[in-house]
Amino acid sequence: MPTKWLRNVPVLDAWIAGDPLPHALHLLLGLFLPLALLLANMWEVHKFTVDDAYISFRYARNLADGHGLVYNPGEYIEGYTNFLWTVILAAGMKIGIDPHLTSKILGALAAMGALVVTYRLSERLSPLRSLPCIATWLLASSSTFSGYAVFGLETSAFVFLILLGTLMMFREHETPAAFPWSGLVFAAAGLTRPEAPMFVGVPMLLLGRRFFAPQNLIRGALFVAPLCVHVLWRHSYYGEWTPATLSAKTGDFEKQFNGGRRYLGDWLEHAGPVVFLSLYGIGLGIARKQRELLTVTALFAAVCGYILLIGGDWMSYFRFMAPAEPWVFLLCGIAIREIFQTQHRAAWIALALFALWMVPLRIAHLDQAHRKWLDEEKKFWNTVAGQTAEWLARHEPGRIAIGDIGYVGYRTNYPLLDLLGLVDPVISKLPGGYTHKLGRGYKDRVFKVMPKYIVIVMAGQSCDRAAMAGSRTLFGDRRFKKNYRAVHNVQVGAEASWCIFEHQG
Repeated sequence: MPTKWLRNVPVLDAWIAGDPLPHALHLLLGLFLPLALLLANMWEVHKFTVDDAYISFRYARNLADGHGLVYNPGEYIEGYTNFLWTVILAAGMKIGIDPHLTSKILGALAAMGALVVTYRLSERLSPLRSLPCIATWLLASSSTFSGYAVFGLETSAFVFLILLGTLMMFREHETPAAFPWSGLVFAAAGLTRPEAPMFVGVPMLLLGRRFFAPQNLIRGALFVAPLCVHVLWRHSYYGEWTPATLSAKTGDFEKQFNGGRRYLGDWLEHAGPVVFLSLYGIGLGIARKQRELLTVTALFAAVCGYILLIGGDWMSYFRFMAPAEPWVFLLCGIAIREIFQTQHRAAWIALALFALWMVPLRIAHLDQAHRKWLDEEKKFWNTVAGQTAEWLARHEPGRIAIGDIGYVGYRTNYPLLDLLGLVDPVISKLPGGYTHKLGRGYKDRVFKVMPKYIVIVMAGQSCDRAAMAGSRTLFGDRRFKKNYRAVHNVQVGAEASWCIFEHQG
């Protein structure tokens, strides 16, 4: 029950009586404050750069230096999946801007833009009335969304482009004669990440008019034409129709499916029960036959299906779910606002109790993610990859065989043989799933190249017992024992070491 003093405040009195909040309050409470929270969360972890970002950094540096869009100069293989992002980084490096700075500033700006578009989508799907936008708060407090915006990757840029393209498509659909500029936005998304086609295809199928209507045909042409040009360029430049990362990361469907299933389950546990409110949002879309709300539902489902097909991701805190979170948070936010709008006292009490449960839980999960990135992962990569790279950089240059190619490859700039196959034309095409392409062809490839250095993970604090499947495959081969000896040992802890073996030729 409202207290007496609350009733003496006109705005609050009107709000309690069921009047909508003023527009200025909606902007303050639903957009500007979430933007401030997002900025704070990004700043908290901005000093961490994930190891995979350095793969794009090295491609970009080689392009800026005139060697072409390659990882090892003279070796043409597409070991990245973010063409547009890598080219932008290269343009920055060409004029002297460090890729760390470019990637983090652009990532943060894209994340802020994505939050603004999320606000507009929420307002469109369910008019803002007595409760401000909730989806923006959920997105701003997401460790996945805020963290991967500033870790050097293209994640937030892709999310911004697909959200913007969807909002534009919704607006274009209202006027059949409107020119579908959204096709170009989705094309930019397609040049940024390979998953873009499903984000343009799902709305085109579900929004209600004929799929082959003139507007859809033009939109499709605007989307497909730049991607076709890129695919033709890829084939002429790399000799392949698809990136090497596709074959390197696939090859064992059962493993991929099980990995994807676990990945989604772990994300649900991390995100918390708030995501189950999306079921109410889905119910609203079905009951009201609201195609745009159902499209949002289908986009979330499409990302989940994609993850089931390709498996999870090694990076902590669910990078692959970043393109899914805005859609599910939109559904959750709409559900909360619609429940609140009923004006039932029981609904208000239930939402208040739910908030008392979920807000501290969400804060705790965010803090847990920040501590893991800064106190564990940043220290790990700085110590292990950092010390490995520094030792190699001080010694005679030569080809390095290593699985974690990111920082070591960027810092040394030595030619690399990627033991996981992302930038290797042979290992990427071997049978087996990602990190398990370990048949005879794997060993033959390594010992045919005969790199000067091999960096492998060993168990314990010495270099006499291999820890992982790939390490054991190489370490147990007679050619390894004959040609290589340990020259440096970087301690991971009591359980493992990164050991550098040098060729004795």
